This record gives sequence, structure tokens and C-alpha cells, in this order.
Amino acid sequence: MFDPIEATKEKMVLACKVLQKQRVLDGYGHLTARLPDGRILSTPHMPPGKVALRDLIFIDREGNKLEGLGEPNGETAMHTSIYKARSDVQCILHYHPDELVAVAAAGEGIKVIANCGVHFYRGTPIYDSPVLIRNHELGDKVAATLGDRNAVLLRGHGGTVVSNDLDTLLRLGLDLVRSARIQIMAAPLGALKTHSQEECEQMIKGHDRPNANRRYIDYYISEVVD
Repeated sequence: MFDPIEATKEKMVLACKVLQKQRVLDGYGHLTARLPDGRILSTPHMPPGKVALRDLIFIDREGNKLEGLGEPNGETAMHTSIYKARSDVQCILHYHPDELVAVAAAGEGIKVIANCGVHFYRGTPIYDSPVLIRNHELGDKVAATLGDRNAVLLRGHGGTVVSNDLDTLLRLGLDLVRSARIQIMAAPLGALKTHSQEECEQMIKGHDRPNANRRYIDYYISEVVD
């Protein structure tokens, strides 16, 4: 019988493996998913790319552990604050790619100069502090900075991406880093021509088709599954 929670756990572990393979994870970072019963499924306090099914834990909306062998991450408050502020968000990725740190340090959000950046055309605000998000007060500040966007950069720290499903979260997580990398590569060449709002909105309509992410996701899954 199909078990939706087990399916979510399997998808979360697979997403972590993909992010690790694409070298956007380090020994830190975390991924969570809100479950229909109100619990939150979370990677534990360990390198996310090394997580197995047995390692995943369940926490409540305040970040307290309900079940599992591991312990919650130190920045769990970032996740719980965003979930409280955004009823539309069902999963969250926080990570520390060098490219995101570099772009945020320059005081710039993501500029949409490549098609992989169209999902971020509404802006990627910068949370202007490198301090780790270890309490609800700071978590609320990150959630307020994120607002209704799908990504926020944290100065000197990394980035956080949100979505309503894990497939889209994985795509956003990879595309945000790739967009930052292209932006860094192009910056020395001169003025950057960005996509217009109309162009971005037109392209996003195509991405919103049923199963539009399937080819994209399947490619990256093929890199980690024989």
C-alpha cells in the first residue's frame, strides 16, 4: 500500500543525494517538509548529503523533536518561522554554496540573465546578517525578509529556498546556484542584459505545466541512481 509519508522521506533523501552530487551542499545545511498532519520531516544534525532514510526525524511546529534517532539542526527556527508565516510553503532548503555567499556579499540579489533564473525574477532579498539563525526571533526576521518570494540570500552565510513540493524545491535549489554562478562569470564582461518581467512570466507559464519538472529532475536523479 502506498504510504505518502514514506514516499516523502524517500524523495527527501534522494534530493539530498542530488544536491550533494552537484556540489551545492557542504557538511552543513538542512531540508524539511511539512506533512499533512502538521508534523515537519527534517534532516537531522548531520551532513545533509550523507542522510539515509533511517536518519530522518520528525519535529513539531516549534522545532521540538517528536521522533527519530538524530537531533534537530541548530537553525531549525528558520524553518518553523517560515512555515508559520507562509501557509503555501511545504518544504524548505537551507544551504551554503559559495556562489550565493559571493553574490550576497556584493549586495546584489540574483539578476535574471539566464533562463535558469526566471523563477527568481521577483527578486531574491538579502538578510543582512551573517549570524546563525538559532532562535525564533531571528527565524522570524528571515521569514520577514523572504516575504512572499521563493528564495532569500543570507549575507556571509548562504541561501534559503522554499516551495510547495520537493521536486520544485530541488529545481529551485539547483537553479539558484547556477544563476549566481553565471552572474559571477558575466560580471567582468560589462553591463548585464537581464530578462524582462514579461519574458520571465512567459517562460514560467511553461514551467508550471503538469510534470514540467520531470525531465529536469530525472536527469539529476540519473546521476545518483544506477
